Amino acid sequence: MRTALLAFSVTTALLALPVHSQTADALRDLTRFAGTVERVDGHEFLLKGPGGTTATYDIGHDARITTSRPASLADLQRGKFVGCTAVGTQGALIATECHIFPESMRGAGEGHNPLGAPNTTMTNGSITTLASGRVQTATGSASGVRLQVSYRGGSQQIEVSPTTHLTQILPGDLALIKPGVTVMGAARTAADGTALVQLLNVSAAAPP
Repeated sequence: MRTALLAFSVTTALLALPVHSQTADALRDLTRFAGTVERVDGHEFLLKGPGGTTATYDIGHDARITTSRPASLADLQRGKFVGCTAVGTQGALIATECHIFPESMRGAGEGHNPLGAPNTTMTNGSITTLASGRVQTATGSASGVRLQVSYRGGSQQIEVSPTTHLTQILPGDLALIKPGVTVMGAARTAADGTALVQLLNVSAAAPP
């Protein structure tokens, strides 16, 4: 379930960004995908998806490419724009995963919205305060940080622990797309049937 929520929240944030020459109708036509790159040929790559399925994608000239790597509690800093998936009710939100976005993505998907799972929400906003201390986890409590994530029209208190899946999102480019890397993104189908990638996130290893 964590993988599905990660793919949903990252691509949802990316979809909220303006993409050159695309209208709102075009954005609604995008199809999400995820898998491992099997082969690269210029601007095309072969993707191996769930269940061993394969599909060929073409990187559109206006594609937005990002990369992601594991982050730590120390990466959560005041002023950072984040997106946190959490469980619980208002006032007692326990983060299951948080994404730290680059400045170029500030404002993407801003707000506090429900996800499909019961009592699960996604909050995108700026960290206005954070305090270290004991926070709740799914099984008890641990040493972590309590964030106030603010957005236009409101804010949420979100508790982040060592069990929270933390990811740093960074700007990327075509050089990141190599055989063996894990990707997720969204594409539109051209008139000739070609799957043109508009949004692509490439997973990267943790820094040494």
